[in-house]
Amino acid sequence: MVFVVIGLVALLLGTGLLWPGWMKSKPATGSAPVDQSTPENAAKAVEDALNRRDIDQFVNVLVCKDGRTKAENKDISRAEEILYRDVQPLDPRNKSDAEPVFKVDEVREIRPSDPVYNDANKDSTVAIMSVEYPTDSGPEKRRGVLALFQEDNRYVVCEMGFVPVADSQEPPPDPDPNSPTGRVQAFAKAINAKDIAAARLYICSTARAVNTWAEKAIAAGGQLRLHEKVTTTKAEDSGQARLWYTLNGTETKAGGFLKKESDGWCLFTFNSDAK
Repeated sequence: MVFVVIGLVALLLGTGLLWPGWMKSKPATGSAPVDQSTPENAAKAVEDALNRRDIDQFVNVLVCKDGRTKAENKDISRAEEILYRDVQPLDPRNKSDAEPVFKVDEVREIRPSDPVYNDANKDSTVAIMSVEYPTDSGPEKRRGVLALFQEDNRYVVCEMGFVPVADSQEPPPDPDPNSPTGRVQAFAKAINAKDIAAARLYICSTARAVNTWAEKAIAAGGQLRLHEKVTTTKAEDSGQARLWYTLNGTETKAGGFLKKESDGWCLFTFNSDAK
């Protein structure tokens, strides 16, 4: 058994499900064959099955054995129990015209900041999936994880969970590039691209220490990512950014403070716990 993927958001918020057993999936009657040769292909197969509302294929082909067993005191599988709980329009007991749309956002290696990271799964891959659908109170967007295990050369889901995007920590790209979050994301993108000139566009004019840190980070091959949206004061005159900084495979906390200058929000202090 090769451990492939571990959960992120779901375990953090207590909404995940781990099915301790698994076995080779068998094709569901009437469903088209799917490619489960890689985590990416398996995640895409799940996306396609859920968008087709092919719950039969999802349960009988794309999840592991324990996910197909009956939920306690219910007539549905454990996989369905979690799916219907987290994405309520899919629950056949609910009368809803909402059409949830699933999308695989990314497939990436597990990060040390992920709450379940340990030495045993440090080489694992995480597949992040989002789902959007209308509700009476407005659009609902949830973000979750697919935890896939390889068994007999096929990848199957052995853990999943969806939570509101507002409860997720790592924010998606901000649609407003001039917002505090958008500016910090642009700064991180510049550092990751080793573009010091672009990074300086988001560094305050007198923040020499931030400029020095950025130069050293680029020279060392460091990578930045935003941990959560930038928080600002009520007066909107300063903000705080929390990020993660990866160097030589080790991820550590990083952060800084922003203020407004004539050309927009900029970092005037920055620090990292990286040695």
